[in-house]
Order: sequence, then structure tokens, then C-alpha cells
Amino acid sequence: MNSAHSRPADVPSLAELQARFQAAVMGGDNEILALVPGNSRTSNEVLLGVYRHAYVWRLVGVIKADHPVLAAYMEDESFEPMAEGYIAAHPSRSRNARWFSHKVPEFLQDRYSAYPELAEIAALERALSDAFDAPDAAVLSLAGLAAYPPERWGDLSFSPHASCTLLHHKTNAFQIWQALKDGGEAPSKVDLDNGQTLLAWRRDGVPTVRVLGPEEAMMWTEAQRGVPFGRLCELLAVFDDPETAALRAAQHLQAWITSEALGDAALRSARETA
Repeated sequence: MNSAHSRPADVPSLAELQARFQAAVMGGDNEILALVPGNSRTSNEVLLGVYRHAYVWRLVGVIKADHPVLAAYMEDESFEPMAEGYIAAHPSRSRNARWFSHKVPEFLQDRYSAYPELAEIAALERALSDAFDAPDAAVLSLAGLAAYPPERWGDLSFSPHASCTLLHHKTNAFQIWQALKDGGEAPSKVDLDNGQTLLAWRRDGVPTVRVLGPEEAMMWTEAQRGVPFGRLCELLAVFDDPETAALRAAQHLQAWITSEALGDAALRSARETA
């Protein structure tokens, strides 16, 4: 006899029971309590609570694995309540845990605005994870650059590699991250008068990050917008010594290429570069 036909109307199927249990564990729905028998030692509320606690604790572990330096900096007594607050604000909607903690930097920026270094550390860790997972893509080489006639280099525009993320920090979060990552003691948080710009990307298959000086950060930002190389040289001439602007621009460009931070170059028409 078909079991579905013999089941009483008020008894849920296995699929329905699983869906209700998932809603109870993930969403706090107590409807399933009527189907969870207690025992002589404890109530059905306590038994369901064990599963709910285990689920939340597993997600706390996911956040900690994605943000190990942030966890070390905050320490468990502060990190765990933060993670639980994040879980409540951003319930898991995907079976892939890789993306669950992706909004942690924004959560910290909103809920922990008095401690801006927290969001900055989290954003750096996310950028490095994203760099690792970024799609495979070609990188611009010096040989690739040499394929363009030198007299046309002024019309070249450059695209960052798919793994690149530019970060702007208002605190010494990078120095805190670096010290803890290297197993040292974190320096005290310092607000930086002029901020700090970082570039995170994947080099030789390994996520990496470095600080960009003010001039290089400006040049990178403009290059991302498609500003051609000739115009970049002009901007550097305004930024500092005009006599060495072209040389400095060429040095920055060479550093980007040799570190695999650029994905492509393209010639722009005279109209586009005007």
C-alpha cells in the first residue's frame, strides 16, 4: 500500500517535516514544537534549542574562518556576540557557506561605527578572499605592452585584473592586520589624517596586498576610470615635479605589470582621449 495514502491527513510527510524543522532551526518558527516530543529529562523547547544553538554556532565558525584576524583582534568575548548579531541580521539564504559572511564589513560599519578599524580589517580579509576566488583571467605582461608602438602609448588605457580591489582606510587597520597575521601584538588603533589606500589582488595565484602611496593611488584610481596613459602623465605633473612626471608614471605602470595587477590594455581613439 502507498504510504502517502495511508498517512493521516494531520500527519506531515517527511519533506514537510524537514521543511518545518529547517524553518524552526533557521528562522525561529516554533510550529514544529507540537511534533517534537519531550522526555523525562527535558522539554521539547530545550531539545529544539540544542539544534538551534548548534546551527548558530556553526555559522559563527564560518564567520571566524573567513575573518581570522578580525576574530583575533576582537577576541572571543566580543567577536562571538558580534557574529551572532550578524547571523540574526543576515540569515543564511544559500547552501554555499562561502558567501555567508560577505556583508560583515557593512554590518560592522553600521553597528560598530565607533570602532572603524573593525570594518576595515573585515573588508581587507574579504578582499583577499575575493581575490583568491576571482575568475581566471589574462594578465598584461611587459611583452604585451611592447606589442603597442611606443608613439601610441599615450593613448593606451589599462584595465585592472579581475582579482583587484582598492580599499581606502581611515585608520591603521592594515598595520593591525599585518601584526596579527604575523603572530605579533596588534598596535593601538590610530586615526590617519590622510587615510591609507591599499590594493588587494592575486599574484601568482596567491592573494596579496600592499599600500599605495598618494600619487600611485591617484594614478590607479584614474586608470581604473579609463584615463589614458598620456593624461595620467599630465595628472602626475600636477601632483608633483612635472620634470619627472613621465618617468614616475612609467615606474608605477611597470610595477603594476610586473606584479600582475593589470588585466589588459587598449588603444583609445583621438576623440576619446581628447
